[in-house]
Amino acid sequence: MLQKARAALPLSKIRERAFEGAFFSVALIAMAGWVYFITLLLVRLFLWFFG
Repeated sequence: MLQKARAALPLSKIRERAFEGAFFSVALIAMAGWVYFITLLLVRLFLWFFG
């Protein structure tokens, strides 16, 4: 029974790291989208102001 718990431990660590990686990648994509959106708004404002 102790061997089963030890065998399940690496699998749970892999699952936990995969979940953390997925969450981190989704957060990075969301931040990149916001940076793109804000930059686009600033460029349009700049072009409208000086255009």
